[in-house]
Amino acid sequence: MKQEDRDGFAAQAALRAKLKRMVVENSRLDTIERYTRELVEETKALIAEDVLLDDGDAAPGQTFTYTELSVMPIIGPSGSTKTTSMLRVAEKLKKDYPGTTPVLIVKCRSNTRTMKNLQALVLEAFGDPQAKEVLQKQFADRYEQDIVTRAIRKVARAAGTYVVVLDESHTPLGKINKREWAATIAANFKSLVNDGLFAIIVMGTSDAELFFEMDSELNNRKIEGVSLEPVDLRRADHYHYFYRFVGRIDRQMVRDGIVDEPIGLIDDVRSRALVYDMSQGISGLVSRILMGALRISQRDKRRIITWEDIKLSFWAWKREQVDENGVPIEVYDPFVDQVRPTTLEAIRDMSKPTNA
Repeated sequence: MKQEDRDGFAAQAALRAKLKRMVVENSRLDTIERYTRELVEETKALIAEDVLLDDGDAAPGQTFTYTELSVMPIIGPSGSTKTTSMLRVAEKLKKDYPGTTPVLIVKCRSNTRTMKNLQALVLEAFGDPQAKEVLQKQFADRYEQDIVTRAIRKVARAAGTYVVVLDESHTPLGKINKREWAATIAANFKSLVNDGLFAIIVMGTSDAELFFEMDSELNNRKIEGVSLEPVDLRRADHYHYFYRFVGRIDRQMVRDGIVDEPIGLIDDVRSRALVYDMSQGISGLVSRILMGALRISQRDKRRIITWEDIKLSFWAWKREQVDENGVPIEVYDPFVDQVRPTTLEAIRDMSKPTNA
């Protein structure tokens, strides 16, 4: 391969990376930031009363009681920008609290079903020398939950961490016996807040709601969270959020030099309907389909994305949709079946001056 071709591939990849990292300001992001900031400040105030307590200084047989902290759910389908939004919020808070990590994001795995694995995951996320030392000493030899809990508390206090986000929290539930696993895992989540380590944000799909259903005590710790449900076009707030989000992506791709011209995703009623029907009202899915469309246009050495590119990208995504048994999931295809009449009707109603 010629150097010129290698340089071209690198330049195209850089543009795709720019699109993947793109964060578009929107009302749901604002809500996540506001609620997270509230939780950070509340937890900071509560923990301030506990800082003089240190299990390491306890007399034999003596224990300290720490303030029980809160749990906040952020629930939404895959592609609803949960992770992207939280990464942005965590980054902003880190800048506001220099030298600390107020919000730590931990990505749950399929094996995050035991307290030991959950504690190890949290320590791995901290990644500092103190956390690594605990991992090496306490997990390589004899594991004792209470000792690791005290160690995590020290690591969290040193890092200035008040909230831990358990991202993809639904993952360890698996595909079968979800309710049973939810009861087991919820008890582990509850221990984190009961021991006063930090507040937690349980972030995941609707399956994550099982944690609160299966553990009344965890549910009692729950505060108002954020629902990132698919957009309902008949709700004015949903309608304006969705199309402002889509329109900003279209314009920002040009501003960031990813493409030379806007696609026109919200220029007319039919375009808006196509975007809604292909994404099922899930904003993150719009970004995913646009990423595929960008790749298709780049292979043709074009600096614009066409509706044909979007159609082909949607079809590629559609082929990937299968259930746990590998059976294709039926997905409505507005490029084959035309946009839904109900979608067109809702958009026209919302486009009237009285609803503007």
